[in-house]
Amino acid sequence: MRLLFLSLIFFLVGNISAQYQDTTISKAIKQKWPYNHTYPLVNTGYPSYPLMTGYILQSKANSGDPFAQHELGIRHLTGQAMPKDTARAIYWIQQAVKRNLTAAWFNYAIMLNNGIGVDWNPFEAYNYFKAAAKNGMPEAQFIYGIFLTDNLVVNRNFTEAYYWIKKAADQNFKPAKETVKDFQKMEIELPKKSREDDETINSAPPALSSVSVTNAQTSAWGKDWELDFINLEEDTVSRADTRKYLEMILDKNSSELKVMLGVQKFADSLSATDTTGIGLINYAVSKGSPEALLISGRAFQEGMIVDENIIKATMNYIHAFRLGSRKAVEYIMKLVQSDGFFDLLKKEVDAENPDAMYVWAGLTALGLDYQLTDEQALELLKKGVEQKHIYSTIETGLCYYSGTLVEQDKEKAIEYWEAAELLGSDEAKVRVAFARIQLGSQDKKNIQVLENASEEGSVSAQAALAYCYEKGLNVKQNKAEAANLYRKAAHRGSQAAFNSLRAMYDQLRPLNDEYDIFEE
Repeated sequence: MRLLFLSLIFFLVGNISAQYQDTTISKAIKQKWPYNHTYPLVNTGYPSYPLMTGYILQSKANSGDPFAQHELGIRHLTGQAMPKDTARAIYWIQQAVKRNLTAAWFNYAIMLNNGIGVDWNPFEAYNYFKAAAKNGMPEAQFIYGIFLTDNLVVNRNFTEAYYWIKKAADQNFKPAKETVKDFQKMEIELPKKSREDDETINSAPPALSSVSVTNAQTSAWGKDWELDFINLEEDTVSRADTRKYLEMILDKNSSELKVMLGVQKFADSLSATDTTGIGLINYAVSKGSPEALLISGRAFQEGMIVDENIIKATMNYIHAFRLGSRKAVEYIMKLVQSDGFFDLLKKEVDAENPDAMYVWAGLTALGLDYQLTDEQALELLKKGVEQKHIYSTIETGLCYYSGTLVEQDKEKAIEYWEAAELLGSDEAKVRVAFARIQLGSQDKKNIQVLENASEEGSVSAQAALAYCYEKGLNVKQNKAEAANLYRKAAHRGSQAAFNSLRAMYDQLRPLNDEYDIFEE
């Protein structure tokens, strides 16, 4: 079995059934909006209430005024002139929901989609967003359209999505206006009418499940609220444009490059010289950023910034694929099919170049070359271990952890990863921490490792941390936070993270034809 490199997110993929496989990563799991943006709860536009005393507001809410009920709930949720009290906040917002206040439907949908004060339920959220959209709310129309693109709650339908996002754009909602341009580039036809009856509705959608109030999140205003949208722009870069492309990346300021590489914060030890374009890319490579590995691979392939090195380029692409980048496979295949590639590879392997040995083992595992047996590929990895080659050491540990080609021995796997960690591998440090958690360790330092690595750009740590929140391992179980982290990892190309996200949705999926997802 060619399994040495097939686990995209180390052990997580072993928990994913084939039924959750989807082709969305290459198309739809792209973070379009909000982009590193906090989406706030909306106000009702009732100008007198912000000036009211708490007593008057409470009195009007008790009398059944939905505007007052909604305002009171928001104040309790955010602590604005009221003590923070999530249970009271949810109670009053639910009262406004029952009285068919469209803004309350929208805000309640945000809470459901993020697990703010209530159990995470994207299906309930979808229904409320749709109801608010049909009542003409541009924010809801836009978000309802986004739901129609991600293939998680309902089947993807780009023409229907375009219809609703165009309605939001027509009301001058800026994110929708920007997104309409993407639909136009894709030449999707704008339907004259929605498949839904285009009419206002006067009652809240029926609940799909009973609502239970949970502990408060940190703040409704401090949660990232993200949905997916297809990346409609061409994703390929021609050879002629590669140099210009790399120069453009290096010209980006530090903040823009951090976003591109999935880095939320720098390690405290990072020096000022490391925040240059080249320094930041190298930093992100060391932290396990597939985006940075692709950029570095192209630089080695083209001999830009660094000396041309086809072996190192291929090694970076293979590792980027290991971390979830499907784009890396295209680059690998083009190199493998190029003239003289295997002559060079064999020459470097004969010279016991550990990068080359890792590459050939990887190509064997990926099924892109059949000149070696699996046992020979494993032997190449072990030779790399002897030379203290980090990637080879990590992969050998993975073999022992999964029992691939060797007898399963998880403690021995951890020994290999600890050896790679001593060689300076942050990725190995993530693997050790997650393995210890899965083996039952209660040491909180392991979670801290995953949290720090996630913020520093490791997609593996992001997915592992999501798994911990999903299962309640060393953290309080939080399905909404798990979904958020899986989604972020999926945005960065991790198919395993997307599959895990889909599995979470499927666990809640109502028995209703509307929510059946057809594989593409």
